[in-house]
Amino acid sequence: MAATPAHIDRVRSLPELDYRIGAFDGDAIVGGAGSFTFDMTAPGGAAIETAGLTLVAVLPTHRRRGILLRMMRRHLDDARARGQAVAALFASEGGIYGRFGYGMASISGDVDLPRGHTAFVGPAAPPSRARLVGEVEAAALFPPIWDRVRPGTPGMLSRSDAWWRTRRLADPESLRGGRGPLNRVLLEIDGRPAAYALYRFAAAVGHRDPGTPLDVIEAIGSFPEATRALWRYLLDVDIVASYRATHLPPDHPLVFLLAEPRRLGMRLRDALWVRLVDVRAALSRRGYGEGGPLVIEVEDAFCPWNTGRYRIAGGSAERTDDAPDLAFDADALGAVYLGGAGFTQLAAAGRVIERRPGALGQGDTLFRGDRAPWCPEIF
Repeated sequence: MAATPAHIDRVRSLPELDYRIGAFDGDAIVGGAGSFTFDMTAPGGAAIETAGLTLVAVLPTHRRRGILLRMMRRHLDDARARGQAVAALFASEGGIYGRFGYGMASISGDVDLPRGHTAFVGPAAPPSRARLVGEVEAAALFPPIWDRVRPGTPGMLSRSDAWWRTRRLADPESLRGGRGPLNRVLLEIDGRPAAYALYRFAAAVGHRDPGTPLDVIEAIGSFPEATRALWRYLLDVDIVASYRATHLPPDHPLVFLLAEPRRLGMRLRDALWVRLVDVRAALSRRGYGEGGPLVIEVEDAFCPWNTGRYRIAGGSAERTDDAPDLAFDADALGAVYLGGAGFTQLAAAGRVIERRPGALGQGDTLFRGDRAPWCPEIF
């Protein structure tokens, strides 16, 4: 779908989009990229300022001329100058960004659950009240729920008021793609806002029939019982054939809520990719599990200022000349940063070298998070 003037204006209105790069051949623009500035949750709950790469493109007439390489060089150099210790993106193709030091930091699942297989096991959902709300009321009630969940979920991002209005709650015809209007539902427990969902029917008004899927765009509960009640509401919506959702984490509660989890048909794919722009600063700003000091040796060909050895101890990282316990490239460090992948897992793929026996398990314990990283939307 071609970008309309209205769509361009919506993107320009986002305060997060505070950095842009253009590539020119004479007076003609032949490539470009942008970067959102977010606070991204790291393990332990810290909010890390992150350069979120987006809108990357090179004209097909100018392929294989090093334009992407030079834009990436400029992007990461400038992120470093701006004090952004971490960069992140969603990759259009998984093979592109590893060479720039990005690692696959999270996995997401797409599901398509048939209507006849939505029974839950375990305790019943708590008493709740769901009501559909308009855009203005949603803009007041939904962000606080998001902000209660975000500190405990690695990979979740901050959202400005403009982001909420433009990216999540607005419902212009250009975003419908032939589907029905956006439904915004608030779920209350004990009279208090506890969860929200954004969803739409996969057919326009007037064309909906019992074969229509329901597309869940985002569903966030501020505590487990609220999540259970919210999904019970969604899976009880009538006159649909199936319930579809994308970008769910692999440890989403639905996997164990459903009596027949295989009916989700969850298809996994790469999600958020992470790159450490300043290794020492980024490692010092996340939380760690139990364990003694660990010395890692990082090779970073694209950002050579990061190459070296780091001693992780007491919740921080410092340069060291000590012998390394583990050795790997920058993309492997990006993969483990949010706790979504482990050193042992990467070592099995030949991506991490264990220099000291037992260091793989120690590294897994230090870096492992309490839950899988999750970024519920592509940016």
